[in-house]
Amino acid sequence: MTDTITPPSEPARRAVRSRRRRVRTPRRRPAPRTVPARLYLWTAAVAVGVAGLFGAVHSGMAESREGLQVVGEGAGPQAVNTGGLYLALSDMDAQLAGILLIGREHGLGQGRDASMTMYEERRKQAGRAVLQAFDIAGRNEQGRETVQSVLDNLGEYERLAARAMVLAERTNQSAGPPPREVLAVYRRATDLMRTRLLPQAYNLTLESAAIVRRTYVSETDRATDALVRVGVAAVALLALLAGLQVCISRRFRRAVNPPLALATAAVLVLSGLAIASLARSSAHLRQAKEAGFDNALTYTRARAISSTAAADQLRWLLDPDRAETYEQVYFDTSQTIAYVPAGNLPTYYAAIAKSPLKGGFLQDADASDPVLVRYRAFQKTDRNLRELVGAGRLRQAIVLRTGSAAGTYAAYDQELDKLVNAGRTSFDAGVTRAGEALDGWDTGLPVSVLAVLALVLLGIRPRLAEFR
Repeated sequence: MTDTITPPSEPARRAVRSRRRRVRTPRRRPAPRTVPARLYLWTAAVAVGVAGLFGAVHSGMAESREGLQVVGEGAGPQAVNTGGLYLALSDMDAQLAGILLIGREHGLGQGRDASMTMYEERRKQAGRAVLQAFDIAGRNEQGRETVQSVLDNLGEYERLAARAMVLAERTNQSAGPPPREVLAVYRRATDLMRTRLLPQAYNLTLESAAIVRRTYVSETDRATDALVRVGVAAVALLALLAGLQVCISRRFRRAVNPPLALATAAVLVLSGLAIASLARSSAHLRQAKEAGFDNALTYTRARAISSTAAADQLRWLLDPDRAETYEQVYFDTSQTIAYVPAGNLPTYYAAIAKSPLKGGFLQDADASDPVLVRYRAFQKTDRNLRELVGAGRLRQAIVLRTGSAAGTYAAYDQELDKLVNAGRTSFDAGVTRAGEALDGWDTGLPVSVLAVLALVLLGIRPRLAEFR
């Protein structure tokens, strides 16, 4: 007997087919299924890209301006200003030594009255420089404490200097080393100047210079990062605009969408100009730092250190008991200014007159540079000065130091001042040009970004209107 297979009923067959469809059909991810939805998605992506480019350019400009402010208006001027403070303080002590050395005699050098006037002028300059340094220090607590210490010590020095001059006035001395009671007070004053005031002023210069260098290195790194960020943001936005252009051209069979093409060109111009501005600003800042600030600071320090050498000549004449110490300090200072291999002052005189420099602040000067010519003349007068004292002709040495030797040093100091001013001019010009390279972006950037967005909307709006 043959078995009969009963076919499934129609409801059963529909149930089986339904289960198969559920098993075989994978789940689809939600995606825009209409052309308007795709256009809206592309437009949103482009808007995000525009915002990214705006953020990259804006942050780059802000970081560059911040660095310029620190270098050009903060630590940079402070470093040069504190060099001026050192010079004023050192010359104060030199003028005081000259006043005590000349005594009540007339016809020596610039005279007691002129020396007193110059002392007062240097005292005022030092006071103004201290206040400027305090203002520039701003919120830098360590810098403000150092400046406050300088101000306190300067007050103590002025008190001792005034007492020494009053005592010298009472003795009515002739030219030469003053009485011991006067010399004792002066020693306290000059020791305070040499061991506390001048090192503090020098440290202020070094601290400010270190801030400039750190800011410059940081600004260089940040400028590079900003250029990379702008480049990446521009490439990403251009890719999104190209994708939107392709989407429209495929769906609507249009080779080019003019507003989108203009938006793409605008992005190219905007990003190119931003990169060029950041690069120019960084280049000008580098020039200001290397060709301006470094030279100004070097010659400011050279001028400040040179002033202590000139003061040591007067101290050497004024205080015979410390003459050996002052002579050694003078030799060390001279080697700092212009180094040549030498073991003592006599061999230094011979070497500096003909040998090329091996180091020091003036190491880049060649034999024909006026500053080196004047420095060699200054050293020649120092040799003559010491030879006179060695021959027992102290009065002639005092006449030389307060007369022609002072003029020789003044000529050398003027050459250094010219180099300082040239460096400051180059520094200021570089900082100004670096700032000018960033001008116009506060207004130009938002306007450009809005123009790009307007062009994008203008490009897709007619396409969306076709679906209404």
